[in-house]
Amino acid sequence: MSAEAAPLVADAPVEDGMYYRIESNDGVEFKVSELSIIQQSVILSLLVQNYTLEDVRTRDAIHIEKFDSGTLQLVFEWCEHHKGEAIPEDDDSVPKNVEITEFDARLMEIDNEQLFHLICAANYLNIKQLLNVSCKKVANMAKGKSPEELRIIFEIPTDEEDEAEERAALEAQRRDAE
Repeated sequence: MSAEAAPLVADAPVEDGMYYRIESNDGVEFKVSELSIIQQSVILSLLVQNYTLEDVRTRDAIHIEKFDSGTLQLVFEWCEHHKGEAIPEDDDSVPKNVEITEFDARLMEIDNEQLFHLICAANYLNIKQLLNVSCKKVANMAKGKSPEELRIIFEIPTDEEDEAEERAALEAQRRDAE
Protein backbone atom coordinates (compact mmCIF):
# COMPACT_ATOMS: atom_id res chain seq x y z
CA MET A 1 0.00 0.00 0.00
CA SER A 2 1.33 3.39 -0.87
CA ALA A 3 2.75 5.68 1.77
CA GLU A 4 0.58 8.58 0.65
CA ALA A 5 -2.58 6.59 1.32
CA ALA A 6 -1.32 5.10 4.57
CA PRO A 7 -3.01 5.93 7.84
CA LEU A 8 -2.12 9.44 8.94
CA VAL A 9 0.90 10.07 11.08
CA ALA A 10 0.53 13.20 13.21
CA ASP A 11 2.19 16.23 11.62
CA ALA A 12 3.45 14.26 8.63
CA PRO A 13 5.54 16.53 6.39
CA VAL A 14 4.03 17.88 3.21
CA GLU A 15 6.57 17.01 0.55
CA ASP A 16 5.17 17.48 -2.95
CA GLY A 17 2.02 19.53 -2.71
CA MET A 18 -0.97 19.75 -0.45
CA TYR A 19 -2.39 16.81 1.47
CA TYR A 20 -5.84 16.38 2.99
CA ARG A 21 -6.84 14.26 5.94
CA ILE A 22 -9.76 11.94 5.31
CA GLU A 23 -11.34 9.78 8.01
CA SER A 24 -13.20 6.50 7.48
CA ASN A 25 -16.28 5.43 9.40
CA ASP A 26 -14.12 3.22 11.63
CA GLY A 27 -11.96 6.18 12.70
CA VAL A 28 -8.86 5.63 10.57
CA GLU A 29 -7.40 8.81 9.11
CA PHE A 30 -5.62 8.90 5.78
CA LYS A 31 -3.28 11.54 4.40
CA VAL A 32 -4.16 11.91 0.73
CA SER A 33 -2.38 14.06 -1.83
CA GLU A 34 -4.32 16.74 -3.63
CA LEU A 35 -3.04 15.49 -6.97
CA SER A 36 -4.27 11.94 -6.42
CA ILE A 37 -7.68 11.98 -4.79
CA ILE A 38 -8.85 15.52 -5.41
CA GLN A 39 -8.05 15.28 -9.11
CA GLN A 40 -9.89 11.96 -9.39
CA SER A 41 -12.91 12.55 -7.13
CA VAL A 42 -15.48 15.16 -8.12
CA ILE A 43 -17.07 15.04 -4.65
CA LEU A 44 -13.85 15.53 -2.66
CA SER A 45 -12.75 18.22 -5.08
CA LEU A 46 -15.96 20.14 -4.36
CA LEU A 47 -15.55 19.66 -0.60
CA VAL A 48 -12.08 21.21 -0.53
CA GLN A 49 -12.30 23.75 -3.34
CA ASN A 50 -12.16 26.71 -0.92
CA TYR A 51 -9.59 25.27 1.50
CA THR A 52 -6.47 27.30 2.12
CA LEU A 53 -3.18 25.80 3.27
CA GLU A 54 -4.05 26.99 6.79
CA ASP A 55 -7.44 25.22 6.57
CA VAL A 56 -5.72 21.98 5.64
CA ARG A 57 -3.51 22.23 8.73
CA THR A 58 -6.21 23.27 11.21
CA ARG A 59 -9.50 21.70 10.10
CA ASP A 60 -10.70 18.32 11.25
CA ALA A 61 -10.34 15.46 8.82
CA ILE A 62 -13.01 15.08 6.16
CA HIS A 63 -15.22 12.34 7.57
CA ILE A 64 -16.64 9.83 5.11
CA GLU A 65 -19.33 8.03 7.09
CA LYS A 66 -20.33 5.53 4.42
CA PHE A 67 -17.06 3.58 4.08
CA ASP A 68 -14.60 1.73 6.28
CA SER A 69 -10.83 2.04 6.19
CA GLY A 70 -10.35 -1.09 4.07
CA THR A 71 -12.53 0.31 1.29
CA LEU A 72 -11.01 3.81 1.44
CA GLN A 73 -7.52 2.28 1.45
CA LEU A 74 -8.30 0.61 -1.89
CA VAL A 75 -9.79 3.83 -3.30
CA PHE A 76 -6.83 5.97 -2.22
CA GLU A 77 -4.29 3.43 -3.42
CA TRP A 78 -5.97 3.38 -6.84
CA CYS A 79 -6.09 7.20 -6.97
CA GLU A 80 -2.46 7.52 -5.90
CA HIS A 81 -1.34 5.10 -8.60
CA HIS A 82 -3.31 6.97 -11.26
CA LYS A 83 -2.49 10.52 -10.11
CA GLY A 84 -1.56 12.90 -12.86
CA GLU A 85 -3.28 10.81 -15.54
CA ALA A 86 -5.68 12.61 -17.81
CA ILE A 87 -9.30 11.93 -16.95
CA PRO A 88 -11.14 11.09 -20.16
CA GLU A 89 -14.27 13.03 -20.97
CA ASP A 90 -17.49 11.02 -20.94
CA ASP A 91 -18.97 10.56 -24.37
CA ASP A 92 -22.16 8.57 -24.00
CA SER A 93 -22.52 8.26 -27.77
CA VAL A 94 -19.61 5.80 -27.91
CA PRO A 95 -19.53 2.59 -25.85
CA LYS A 96 -16.71 2.54 -23.33
CA ASN A 97 -13.78 0.25 -24.02
CA VAL A 98 -12.45 -0.12 -20.50
CA GLU A 99 -9.10 -1.82 -20.08
CA ILE A 100 -8.01 -3.23 -16.75
CA THR A 101 -4.31 -2.59 -16.21
CA GLU A 102 -2.07 -5.01 -14.36
CA PHE A 103 -2.10 -2.72 -11.32
CA ASP A 104 -5.91 -2.49 -11.36
CA ALA A 105 -6.24 -6.28 -11.70
CA ARG A 106 -3.95 -6.84 -8.68
CA LEU A 107 -5.79 -4.20 -6.65
CA MET A 108 -9.10 -5.90 -7.36
CA GLU A 109 -8.01 -9.34 -6.23
CA ILE A 110 -10.54 -9.02 -3.44
CA ASP A 111 -13.67 -10.85 -2.40
CA ASN A 112 -17.06 -9.98 -3.87
CA GLU A 113 -18.17 -8.01 -0.81
CA GLN A 114 -15.05 -5.83 -0.92
CA LEU A 115 -15.54 -5.34 -4.67
CA PHE A 116 -19.14 -4.26 -4.05
CA HIS A 117 -17.96 -1.72 -1.44
CA LEU A 118 -15.25 -0.47 -3.81
CA ILE A 119 -17.85 0.09 -6.55
CA CYS A 120 -20.13 1.90 -4.09
CA ALA A 121 -17.26 4.14 -2.92
CA ALA A 122 -16.18 4.95 -6.49
CA ASN A 123 -19.77 5.87 -7.31
CA TYR A 124 -20.32 7.90 -4.10
CA LEU A 125 -17.04 9.82 -4.47
CA ASN A 126 -17.66 10.18 -8.21
CA ILE A 127 -14.39 8.60 -9.35
CA LYS A 128 -15.47 7.64 -12.85
CA GLN A 129 -12.39 5.74 -13.98
CA LEU A 130 -12.33 3.57 -10.84
CA LEU A 131 -16.06 2.93 -11.23
CA ASN A 132 -15.55 1.92 -14.87
CA VAL A 133 -12.67 -0.42 -14.07
CA SER A 134 -14.37 -2.07 -11.08
CA CYS A 135 -17.62 -2.57 -13.03
CA LYS A 136 -15.59 -4.08 -15.88
CA LYS A 137 -14.17 -6.54 -13.33
CA VAL A 138 -17.75 -7.58 -12.45
CA ALA A 139 -18.64 -7.88 -16.14
CA ASN A 140 -15.61 -10.11 -16.70
CA MET A 141 -16.64 -12.26 -13.73
CA ALA A 142 -20.06 -12.79 -15.36
CA LYS A 143 -18.83 -13.36 -18.89
CA GLY A 144 -19.70 -16.81 -20.22
CA LYS A 145 -21.41 -17.96 -17.02
CA SER A 146 -24.77 -19.68 -16.82
CA PRO A 147 -27.55 -18.16 -14.71
CA GLU A 148 -26.94 -20.81 -12.04
CA GLU A 149 -23.21 -20.02 -11.95
CA LEU A 150 -24.02 -16.31 -11.63
CA ARG A 151 -26.35 -17.05 -8.69
CA ILE A 152 -23.47 -18.79 -6.93
CA ILE A 153 -20.82 -16.16 -7.77
CA PHE A 154 -22.98 -13.18 -6.79
CA GLU A 155 -24.89 -14.99 -4.03
CA ILE A 156 -28.26 -14.34 -5.68
CA PRO A 157 -31.05 -16.43 -4.15
CA THR A 158 -33.41 -18.43 -6.34
CA ASP A 159 -37.09 -17.50 -6.49
CA GLU A 160 -37.83 -20.51 -4.26
CA GLU A 161 -35.27 -19.36 -1.68
CA ASP A 162 -36.77 -15.85 -1.74
CA GLU A 163 -40.28 -17.25 -1.25
CA ALA A 164 -39.15 -19.53 1.59
CA GLU A 165 -37.44 -16.60 3.33
CA GLU A 166 -40.54 -14.44 2.89
CA ARG A 167 -42.79 -17.19 4.30
CA ALA A 168 -40.47 -17.62 7.29
CA ALA A 169 -40.51 -13.85 7.94
CA LEU A 170 -44.31 -13.75 7.74
CA GLU A 171 -44.58 -16.74 10.07
CA ALA A 172 -42.23 -15.05 12.55
CA GLN A 173 -44.31 -11.84 12.42
CA ARG A 174 -47.49 -13.87 12.98
CA ARG A 175 -45.97 -15.61 16.00
CA ASP A 176 -44.77 -12.30 17.43
CA ALA A 177 -48.22 -10.77 17.01
CA GLU A 178 -49.91 -13.58 19.00
